Amino acid sequence: MRYGRTSIIHFLSKLVMSFSGFIATVVLTRTLGQEQYGTYVVVLSVLSWVVIGGKLGLPQAVRKRVSEADGGNYVVSGALAQVGLYAVVATCIWITRPYLNDFMGLSVTWVLVLMLAVRLALGFVRTVLEGQHLVHVSSVLSPVEWTSRSVVQVALVLSGSGIAGAFAGYIVGAIVAVIIGAYFVSIPERLPSRHEFSRLKSYAQFSWLGSIKGRTFLSMDTIVLAVFVSNSFIAVYEVAWNLASLFAIFGISISRTLFPEMSEISSNEGTEDEIAGLLRVSLAYSGLFIIPGLVGAALLGDLVLTIYGPGFDTGYYVLIVLTFARLLYGYMGQFLSTINALDYPGRTFNINAVFVVVNLMLNLTLTWRFGWYGAAAATTTSAGMGLILGYYYAKQVIDVTIPLIEVGKQCLSAVIMAAIVSVGRLNTAESLPVAVVLVGIGACAYFASLLALSQEFRTTVEDNLPFQFPTIGPR
Repeated sequence: MRYGRTSIIHFLSKLVMSFSGFIATVVLTRTLGQEQYGTYVVVLSVLSWVVIGGKLGLPQAVRKRVSEADGGNYVVSGALAQVGLYAVVATCIWITRPYLNDFMGLSVTWVLVLMLAVRLALGFVRTVLEGQHLVHVSSVLSPVEWTSRSVVQVALVLSGSGIAGAFAGYIVGAIVAVIIGAYFVSIPERLPSRHEFSRLKSYAQFSWLGSIKGRTFLSMDTIVLAVFVSNSFIAVYEVAWNLASLFAIFGISISRTLFPEMSEISSNEGTEDEIAGLLRVSLAYSGLFIIPGLVGAALLGDLVLTIYGPGFDTGYYVLIVLTFARLLYGYMGQFLSTINALDYPGRTFNINAVFVVVNLMLNLTLTWRFGWYGAAAATTTSAGMGLILGYYYAKQVIDVTIPLIEVGKQCLSAVIMAAIVSVGRLNTAESLPVAVVLVGIGACAYFASLLALSQEFRTTVEDNLPFQFPTIGPR
């Protein structure tokens, strides 16, 4: 796997980020309680939506144009456009602050404006780094941000600052990551021209809906739930969602790593076979962790959720559904990333439009009728529809090869893992420490089985480790 090490670096950085975020979440849920933590989640969900207004497809456009390396100064032109968008959105937030404060249940509009600034700045820096093929550097910013955020949040919340400490940690973590990331950004010496702004606009006018699609998948359910259920229910739902997202990290790493490579091959008129090969690789490894994660959630999810405090185990079934949604969305993301890299933003626009409309309609209908189970079902259904459309449109621009055998081996390894973990759970006490041990045993069983079953996986491991891995099974 040619780009395996970059993907692994990105994955490990995300893993560190998730671990620090996990510790902070446990502290916040146990210290603030379900109601206050739910309020914090609602504020972050509102932030995630106003961030979209501050982007409008600009990050995707900057990443695409910078990765093409055509000599244009898309860094400065993109930065100027970003400042302009922020000014407009921040003004709108301030004008509508009475309504926003009422929806969030807290008068924190000025905090929202600050959080928007640091979030956009960090997103822009990471986008430029990825476009300049510094995905490994961009990857490090996530654990830096989350670790800094978590340390400040835990320190302030435990010292009695309450939810204000949670917001302060969010802002400080992003500022630290922006400072570090900006150091590695290369800025072209020439001044930007109207041509750069025009090329950014030509791509952003189609890619802006991708941001809405992504945010719809990540938090439309939370926003709709805020209308129908209490913040304590939202806290449990968000914890389940975070656990489901943990399993999807590696698939995201693959997509972020391969996009600039595909984009460069496409802009340099490389062969479609090269890009098709990279797509196959991304599909083969997108489910590497989330397939066993889905099985593990079904087997041990109720016990793992108890670490967040009493009552969180009620999110067990939601966790299973959301993990499956993450699996579908991960494969969908590989198709859309490939289509975008080939410079067909109009096609992804169509997919994203359908996804957003279906997700919104289903969330409003099913959440009103079935509560959080309806929200989880709506997210899963829209992800499945997006996956089908992504495959359909990708087939129109490139030869798509689905690695069914490799995915099948991952599923078989997960079944073997399930058998071992099930025996362990049936013969041990129901406790969190036991669940942690069983998670470790299950992970070892899964990867041992996959190494034995898959020659391609063994080769990938050998090619990307700094030492020779012992041969297992026939070559």
